Parts: sequence; structure tokens; C-alpha cells
Amino acid sequence: MLFSAIIRKIKFFDWTFFILILLLLILGLTIQYSLSLGLESDNFFIFKKHLAFIILGLIVFFLLSFFDFRILKQLAPLLYLFIVLLLIFVLILGKPIRGVKGWYFLGLAYFQPVELAKIVFIIIMAKIITEKIRENNELKKIILSGILLSPLFFLTLLQPDFGSAIIFILIWLFLISLNIQKIKNFFFIIIFLILIFLFFWQFILKDYQKARIITFFSPYKDPLGRGYQILQAKIAIGSGKLFGRGIGYGSQGQMKFLPASRTDFIFAALAEELGFFGSLLLIFLFTLLFLKIIRISKVVYDNFSLFVVLGIGFNLFLHVIINLSMNLGLLPIVGIPLPLISYGGSCLIATLISLGIIESIIIHQEIPSY
Repeated sequence: MLFSAIIRKIKFFDWTFFILILLLLILGLTIQYSLSLGLESDNFFIFKKHLAFIILGLIVFFLLSFFDFRILKQLAPLLYLFIVLLLIFVLILGKPIRGVKGWYFLGLAYFQPVELAKIVFIIIMAKIITEKIRENNELKKIILSGILLSPLFFLTLLQPDFGSAIIFILIWLFLISLNIQKIKNFFFIIIFLILIFLFFWQFILKDYQKARIITFFSPYKDPLGRGYQILQAKIAIGSGKLFGRGIGYGSQGQMKFLPASRTDFIFAALAEELGFFGSLLLIFLFTLLFLKIIRISKVVYDNFSLFVVLGIGFNLFLHVIINLSMNLGLLPIVGIPLPLISYGGSCLIATLISLGIIESIIIHQEIPSY
């Protein structure tokens, strides 16, 4: 009975979706390996950890794929409460890294709960929106979802993780806008968000966060200080030219001129070693993945599935666009990694969890619940 159920689920497994994910993981692993050829003696240890994160993430991906995602709708309130508690306790027990107190130290690795919180927020938002659709009360949905957003947003700011806090706002705005029919409500949200930004700029944002935004507009005023990362990223990307310097031959990444070359500025390291065509390949694979997610959203059988798929896709899209824009100097540096490519177990595994949920939706929309 169990074996036949597994075979039935495998029949509906979307291998095209999985292969796109796998190709991006391989591309990221290639760059992580290249950066391990640098001068530091422990570089291969970092590469091996990244490989272990990928293996663990793929195991979780397959487990979630065959897990019936519909249970998440019933568990959404408990998951939300659990993630809020994690964000509260990380402020007390968390390990500060680069000035952000957002990690739990688990002995062998660090766990950043905010990455998991983004997925839980999408699930609880999908539940709220779908349950309130029949009431036809847009303002009530906006207020209720805004109440659920507030703890996640403020607790993330207290770490302080400005980039992830902004992503919570954008996910909320995106999912709410999908179901807004009255244009006045949309403008109400925009005005409200502008007022929040002005309030945080004046009273909440720390000086270094303001400096990052200001540096975005004039990095050359402080080329050895706050503008250093942006300028080095641009140098790395430009030096790659059409075909790149080759694997292991990127001077900016290998000689550590490029800060955070494994994480926030992995795209610059990739562009330096693989050039324009390597960068184009990365963007092409992500584009195919986004198009695949959009196609999946068109065939899902209920509103909850639709909002979960679109929410996860939009979250992934935000991370890619923000990270690439940071590397190109088009947006301020806000510490957002490149999904499936950057080093870091929390983001990598959380991304594979979210994509595993989409795969589960693909499989179980064909299988009725009993």
C-alpha cells in the first residue's frame, strides 16, 4: 500500500523543475570550489560544508515533495507562532555575526531563522487571503495580514536585518495586491508604507544602515571605506569580460579583494571567472525557473496553492534581483544572498524547502485527499 502510494507520487514528479534547481546548485558549487583554490588553508573545509548543505537540502526537498502540502494550511497558525518565538529568542540567545544578532549556533553550523520565517509568512498569508476571499472585505484582509506582518518585521529589524525586513514588506504587498480590486486600497497601502519608511529613517535605522543607502548614490566618495564593496564588485564583473578569467583565476575573489565573495558578492566572483556568458547562463537558468513557477501557478487547483506558489516564486525573485542589483551597484548593500548559489546553509536549505513545497503542490494536485 505504502509502496504503491510512493510510486503514484513519483509518477507526477516534475523532473524539469528539479533539473533546473539541480543545474543552479551545480553552478553555485562550481564557483564555491573555485573560490576554495585561493590562499586560505581552510577554504576546502568551507566548500565541503557547502556540499553538505546541498545534500541535506536535497534530502529535505524530496521529503517535502512527497509530503502532502495541504497539511501546512492547518498547521499555519502553529508554524507562525513557532517562528515568532524563534525570532524572539534569537535576540536573546543568538550569535552576532557582522553586527547582526540573527543566528543560532548549533555546534557544527549556524541557523538563521529569518529565512524560514519568510516561508512561514507566505503560508500564513495564503491561508488568510483564501479564507477571507468570500467575505469580500479587502480592508479587513489588509489589516489582519498587516497585524501578522508586524511581529516578523519588527523582530527582524531589531537584529538588525534591514534587507530581510524589507523582503517581508514586499512579500506582504505582493500577495495583498493580487487580491485587491479597489484601487483606493492599493494607494492606501503605498502611502502607509511611505510613512513607515520615513518613520524608520528618522527614528529606527542605525547610522551604518543609512550610510549604506547613501553610499549607493555616491560610492566614489569613500572608495576605501563604505564604497569599497561596491567598487570591488564592479571591478570583478568588468574584468571578467566575455569569457571570464577562468575557474580559479579570478584575482578579486581569489586574493580576497572582493569582500563576501562566497555570499553576498558571489555573482561578482562568478562574473569575473566565467565572464559575460557565464553570468548570462546564471540569469538564463533563473529565468527558466521563474517561468516554470509561473506555469505551475496557472495549473494549481485551489487558491491556497496559487498564493503559496506565487509567494515562494516572488520571494525567490526578490532575492535574485536584490542580490544582482547589489553586485551591479544598482541597489544599496542589504546583505541578501543569491539563492542556490551563495554559501550559507540557512538560505540554501530554506530555498530548497520552499521549492520542495512547490514540488509537493505539483504532485498532490493530481492526488485527491481522503
